[in-house]
Amino acid sequence: MLSCSRMTDREKGRRGDGVRVVSPFLPVSLSLRLLCLLLSAFCLLAAGCRRDMQDQPKAIAYRESTFFKDGVSSRPPVEGTVPRGYLRADREFYFGKKSGYRTGSGSDRVIDSTTGQQPGANPSAAAMFPDDVDTLPFPITKEVLERGQERYQIFCSSCHGLTGYGDGMVARRGFNKPGPASYHQDRLRQAPVGHFFDVVTNGWGAMPSHASQIPVEDRWKIIAYIRALQLSQTPPGNNAQVTERGPSPTVREGSAKPK
Repeated sequence: MLSCSRMTDREKGRRGDGVRVVSPFLPVSLSLRLLCLLLSAFCLLAAGCRRDMQDQPKAIAYRESTFFKDGVSSRPPVEGTVPRGYLRADREFYFGKKSGYRTGSGSDRVIDSTTGQQPGANPSAAAMFPDDVDTLPFPITKEVLERGQERYQIFCSSCHGLTGYGDGMVARRGFNKPGPASYHQDRLRQAPVGHFFDVVTNGWGAMPSHASQIPVEDRWKIIAYIRALQLSQTPPGNNAQVTERGPSPTVREGSAKPK
């Protein structure tokens, strides 16, 4: 009698006459597993150290800071720093003054480099403004006068009047002690254009500065229109002549407006 025994799966695999069992997982090398592990750790660390833009380290203006010795986050500009667009190398255009003058610190007002005083203190009409420029920095065209008239009516006519006699609505309503200047008086007819520029830029007497309201080029255009006003209001028959300083003075200071 033959004895039969059933072979196990292990014995069949050993002998090669059975069905071979294959694992569902492919064999992975140790180096590849290590690389995947490192990549996973890197991603976790990167996510944990993420910094949003609103949380970035920065200095906010005017806030205190422990980084600097003075405790202020805003740093003062380097000495001699000039903002872009504010070099103002053309002194005659930006200040209305001849060369040899310097500007006051932090201001557009011009100071005599020898005396340290503001020009224009001399009451003599002939020598009152010796250092102001005599000519406009660009040719006078119809467009320049139209722009000057528009700016004049916006910023100047309320006090000086539409024709420049100092009889604007502000003066009529009581602001007349002292009253706005008339452009048709002897002193201002002889005054160079640089004087008008200095007045518009820095103010004069009760008149405040208009530098923050009127750009430099528009100031010169207003002055060109003032020269046109002075010429237009000269009474006929007086043979007024136009010089480089403006129309010759024919209307004396304090005279009334011609009817």
